[in-house]
Amino acid sequence: MKKVLLASLAILLTISASTQELKKSVTWDKFRGRPAPIKVIGELVPTHSSLDRPSFWSVGCETMDRDYALFEKFHQYVGETGVGYARLQSGWAKCEPKKKGKYDFAWLDAHVDGLIAEGIHPWMCLCYGNPLYTDGGKDLNARLFGDGPIMDGWLKYVKQVVKRYKGKVTMYEVWNEPDGARDANGKWVAAKNWADYALLFARTAQVIHETDPDAKICAFGAFSIRTDYFKEGMKRIAELGAGDLVDYVTYHAYWPQPERLIPLVKKLQDDIHAVNPNTILLQGESGCPSRLDYGHAMCFREWTEYSQAKWDLRHTLMNFSLGVPSSIFTMVDLHYKDYMIQSFGLICTNLKSEPQYKRPKFYAIQHLTSVITADCKASDDYRITGASVTDDITLVGVRKADKPVGFLLWLSGEEPGSSLDRKLVDFTVSGPLLSDPVYVDMVTGFVHEMKDLEKRFDNTTRFNAFPIWDAPIFVCERNAVNFK
Repeated sequence: MKKVLLASLAILLTISASTQELKKSVTWDKFRGRPAPIKVIGELVPTHSSLDRPSFWSVGCETMDRDYALFEKFHQYVGETGVGYARLQSGWAKCEPKKKGKYDFAWLDAHVDGLIAEGIHPWMCLCYGNPLYTDGGKDLNARLFGDGPIMDGWLKYVKQVVKRYKGKVTMYEVWNEPDGARDANGKWVAAKNWADYALLFARTAQVIHETDPDAKICAFGAFSIRTDYFKEGMKRIAELGAGDLVDYVTYHAYWPQPERLIPLVKKLQDDIHAVNPNTILLQGESGCPSRLDYGHAMCFREWTEYSQAKWDLRHTLMNFSLGVPSSIFTMVDLHYKDYMIQSFGLICTNLKSEPQYKRPKFYAIQHLTSVITADCKASDDYRITGASVTDDITLVGVRKADKPVGFLLWLSGEEPGSSLDRKLVDFTVSGPLLSDPVYVDMVTGFVHEMKDLEKRFDNTTRFNAFPIWDAPIFVCERNAVNFK
């Protein structure tokens, strides 16, 4: 026990000492240098994460079980995002590395305690195999296993994790992307192994619930949004007597044009509620890269830090429109040792996993968490008509404390681009009139005056030469946002 305490103390001291001055972001300076062409009257004030404040949002702190990111290098920036939660992965192989039944949780203690110190609730994905028990892999696409010695070792490990973090980690996810597999050519394909997954979930969830009856449990964490996987898996879980243990269903969805997911997410909600109406849908991992790459989600596309920030806001707010909480992937770039640096990070890192600068995505997420708070709810209070552009416009009404306070809107007809130009659009919005509205750019954080843009009628407002682009704008009551 003394050695474990000393090891944890050493890690926490290292974390406390790891501060450095970050470089400026050229991309962010360009965003800020091209505001919407109407009067700027202020900018949003970010909010720091707090354990006492409910939140709709989570950020990804994954893959540290495989050292693709180093928590001690970036922990001090996580609370600045304002999110309420952060997703961890507790790799079985790293927790039980050398001898069966002998566990090493010092590294995971530092991550759990470090997030709590930043005002963030950690939630944990229990995942991957262990070479001490199986040759099925200790990484992404690790093979699932049924009842037997491997399952016995796994359940003992799960019990130790849940027992150790009772009161600190209040939600556990069973496995990461169990529907992933590779074909003979090495291509990642969707596997139809829902029966195998259902057994693994049922056995694991029972141990979690027995060890910590208050803990919430997430099922699937699947990368495909194919509804048959979830639907058939939910049915089998229910047949195994664990249907009531599915508090959340988590899915990962990486689609270049986020709004195309809307009908699929609605269908998924219907399918899981047909089995268990109390289960909540949660978008558990998704984000956008910041450059062209060839080996991860949404690859073979010329993403930039401009389109990345737009995509992440559009994706999270698309989920908000459906009442689905979201986790943004990921806090920092991930260093897959063999073949790439994955550029999804809110913070750009170097080859030593050291933070270099905050990407525009970082600031966009700060604006998201400061504006769309837990007392906000999407609504259909507003409708748009007569837009003067052929692009599709997504519009989402927003209620705060159950009162209409405004609406979000953005061009959604195409994938997010890298242009900083806005289109000047004429359109009419029907719905409750706003008494003192402002124009909030969710990417830049600038708050603009808009008195010259609108003409009011009975339950309709006509907007003329309204600056709009392929990223969300929030038209809202002045007192609905905190700005300086």
